[in-house]
Amino acid sequence: MKLSFIISALILFIGLTSTQAQNDTSKSRMIDDLWVRGQYGKGFTFAHRGSLEPVVNHSIDHFVLEVGKKTNGNKPWQSLFNFPILGVGFYHSTLGNNQILGKANALYGFVDVPYYSRKTINFLYKIGFGLSYIDKPFDIENNIYNPAIGSHFNVFVHLSFDLEYLPANKLWAIKSGLGLTHMSNGKTQTPNLGLNLMDWHLNFSYRFGESKQEIRQSFPNRKKHLFLTVLAGGPKEFTNPGYGKYFAGNWTTEYEYSIKNKISLGIGYDFFYDGCAEQELIWEGDNKARQHALRSGLHLSYVFNYNKVGFIVQMGSYISPYFNDDGYLYHRIGIRAKITSNLLLNFTLKTHWARADIVEFGLGYYFQK
Repeated sequence: MKLSFIISALILFIGLTSTQAQNDTSKSRMIDDLWVRGQYGKGFTFAHRGSLEPVVNHSIDHFVLEVGKKTNGNKPWQSLFNFPILGVGFYHSTLGNNQILGKANALYGFVDVPYYSRKTINFLYKIGFGLSYIDKPFDIENNIYNPAIGSHFNVFVHLSFDLEYLPANKLWAIKSGLGLTHMSNGKTQTPNLGLNLMDWHLNFSYRFGESKQEIRQSFPNRKKHLFLTVLAGGPKEFTNPGYGKYFAGNWTTEYEYSIKNKISLGIGYDFFYDGCAEQELIWEGDNKARQHALRSGLHLSYVFNYNKVGFIVQMGSYISPYFNDDGYLYHRIGIRAKITSNLLLNFTLKTHWARADIVEFGLGYYFQK
């Protein structure tokens, strides 16, 4: 997908929407509070493993194009989060070595939240999740020197912190800040050390349509106690490529306590099965390979709640594991979405520090008191 095509489609979309808006006098037009952004950033790729150090030899440059709609408080949670912008974006970046690592393109959804505002100055954070495409992954025949990524398609996770200038007319804005980006496939295809990028960027935004009146609503107090259980898992490969895919999964139970309407803290128990670990133990002659491939652990959770979606950060420790090639500590980032009054969907990336272990897809049951 070429950047020129994205830009042309965006211009066409804006033109059509603007024409519609001229004939639409209703209170909720699509064009109102629609923000279009362009961004340039420069930074570097972390060499978080020794095998990456000789490969990462240049700085990175990225370009971002985003379209977002500012919320105006029609729903109480929007007022609670100071009227965030929800949108979609296109990301293009070099990765530190065009010949070996190639370049990355990504499509993602994001939420951009002002956490402190004073007159024309805003401090914001942005969270984005999506899918990236890397044009030069590891290939046994054509690109054996890429130790970071073994697949074209990868999970894309982005976090940024920005200082924004927004004049009183709210017609345009300029902001700059620090961005962190992670791309990996969750070890569904090796190698999968993952790519971790840091950048400093400059972003210019322009608003189309009218700036709608913000509606302040009080948010009903979130129930204090939440109990949940989740079954999740997915495919996984060995660290070295060529040994096939195996299933890895887990059963998680967790208790969360809401300390604010936005934030919950939790503690939980995990029970893991790792098919790669079982196969490795079989090769070593272990006659209890399946039993020894089971691990349990305890974790702490920090959850940021947006309406029915929670962004999760966890740190856990295995409890006396038999198989311990990954060390004692594990981590998760991801989202959980409540789809009914008792069911939720789980999408999380389990890692051992900066090294991805598995992408966990799952279904859970929860209740609140």
